[in-house]
Amino acid sequence: MRFKDKVLFVTGGASGLARATALQFAAEGGKVAVVDLNGEKAAAVAAELPDAIGLACDVSNEDAVRAAVAATIAKFGRIDCIYAAGGHADFGPIEEWDLARFNKMLGVHIGGTFLVCKHAVPHMKKLGKGAIVTTASVAGYTAQPFNAAYGAAKAGIAGYTRQLALELAPHGIRVNAVAPGRVLSGMTAPLYTSRGGGDIERGKEQAGANNMLKRVGVAEEIAMPVCFMLSDEASFYTGQVMVVDGGETSL
Repeated sequence: MRFKDKVLFVTGGASGLARATALQFAAEGGKVAVVDLNGEKAAAVAAELPDAIGLACDVSNEDAVRAAVAATIAKFGRIDCIYAAGGHADFGPIEEWDLARFNKMLGVHIGGTFLVCKHAVPHMKKLGKGAIVTTASVAGYTAQPFNAAYGAAKAGIAGYTRQLALELAPHGIRVNAVAPGRVLSGMTAPLYTSRGGGDIERGKEQAGANNMLKRVGVAEEIAMPVCFMLSDEASFYTGQVMVVDGGETSL
């Protein structure tokens, strides 16, 4: 029960890595604000948990983020932990992109992470402690075909995480990032299906060939490291990026 009486604000919480983290956090005694662009799905996930709320929020919209944080404080009175996992996938040759498309990638990933922290951190400072986990990616460290915009966004999150960790350390707030490798989620399932010629298992096999373990991960294999970083067990752990990739970046 590492999270007894603690409150998690998790974005992208309706599916994938964030949903798995919300379930694990709640299983260990925590309360959860499940935040997602799809409010109905967020509410459905919240309904699975013993003490949670589901909130619709576009993380790239400051008014929406401000409202979601306010609703969480109104419900629970505090925010102890943040998992900023809201994002989207978009790939293709860079010459096919226009500036609006590129800025959307940065706005959702880096901008969304920034906005969530901006509006939740003042409440965490009142507690004098807390933990934030952001979502980077191995794409921020290794070059991948037709993935320039996404890779840039994720590399930016890793840099932002280190800077914010320094800023918030005097307030007792730790800030770390998780950098997943090839993981099956709501975001990646269509990609694996496409790359497998309509066969998701074939697509997963191809993706898994890029790491030491020769498979893709599952959401729970990211949720557990995230929950470690959110817990007091990681009390001397800040400003770091934990790479969870089946050994891909070591090859």
